[in-house]
Amino acid sequence: MRAVVVGGAGWMGSTAARTAAAFPEFAEIVIADRNRGEAERVADHIGPKARAVAFDADRDDPGELLDGCWGVLSTLGPFTRFGTRILAAAIEAGCRYVDINDDWEPTLDALELDARARDRGVTALIGMGASPGVTNLLAVRAGRELDETEELMTGWALAGTSPEVPGSGPSAAMLHFVHQCTGTIPVVENGDWRDVSPFQVVSLDYPGIGEIRTRTIGHPEVVTLPRAFPGLRRCANLMSGPEWYFERVHEVLARVEARTLTDTEAAVQLDQPQARPADAPPTVRTPTLWAWASGVRDGRPTTVGAGLTRWPAGKMAGSTGIPAAIGLRLLARGDITATGVVTPETAVPADAFFAEFDPFCTQPDGTDGALVSVTRGEVTAMPQGSR
Repeated sequence: MRAVVVGGAGWMGSTAARTAAAFPEFAEIVIADRNRGEAERVADHIGPKARAVAFDADRDDPGELLDGCWGVLSTLGPFTRFGTRILAAAIEAGCRYVDINDDWEPTLDALELDARARDRGVTALIGMGASPGVTNLLAVRAGRELDETEELMTGWALAGTSPEVPGSGPSAAMLHFVHQCTGTIPVVENGDWRDVSPFQVVSLDYPGIGEIRTRTIGHPEVVTLPRAFPGLRRCANLMSGPEWYFERVHEVLARVEARTLTDTEAAVQLDQPQARPADAPPTVRTPTLWAWASGVRDGRPTTVGAGLTRWPAGKMAGSTGIPAAIGLRLLARGDITATGVVTPETAVPADAFFAEFDPFCTQPDGTDGALVSVTRGEVTAMPQGSR
């Protein structure tokens, strides 16, 4: 099986390519990137199983790149720009597809191609990174504990989002962060879809941890999870982290909304290390990736938390690129059988995924035990406020 990794010389792509190359299912990994030199460097690091090709998604025909290949893994962002272009080419080529799309707008665009993918017999797995991806499967794990699921939140800790090697300009991750924390975002409230301002405060009683104060952000989980959990009264994607940092972020985002600061300028500012104030109160820590659900179990109102106890090395690159490569492997093994444009919670067997993911999760050093921690508790009121 020959698989193409689009954007394979980048931070996420190179991690995904190295991971996929170690799986016996794949005979060749093609590193496709605009930067031919970096693509060759990644291919040389991987060894004879990999080769590099120059590919500029703005100019080159993705159909030619994918002609004759078994599968493609796209890490090329922003997905608002390149997502459906690569996906549509994969469908036309009859090529299996996995991506790490973490923008909700192109997620909706991708789902519009579902019928075409099914007609072509193609499986296109979108959003198979950390969030979305691992968080969706944690949501499945949390929902499994309930007879009826009424509220479903996915979340991630800000501590796990910093780049492994900071660059000189704004990181793509921070530009995405600013975009998804400004304007409006979709959420489910009282059973209905609503477009609301992001960065609203949501307090949750997380079983085994206690009250956590989070902020909302635009993300694909919110537009896909209700398809797997019909009847949800509330659904949102949340960030957990220190209150003092959220205060700093809010100041910057307010200037973006007032148009006195551009997205790029805001991303540059937020990429800079932030010193913790000496008088800052302790931060309640959450798992790096987590899901929270409330509903009914055995006739009783119940809350459930499902979070990772360990995570891969490489920070965001490991947490995103490795799950995507595992998704491609599960496709190759036949563990994912649905055709069409599918999402992790509807197509990926959660237990099989976490079994594959477990050996990669080595941080913190010396941590043993189950990879996913599931805790249950009683439902409490969930106060919510916005700035």
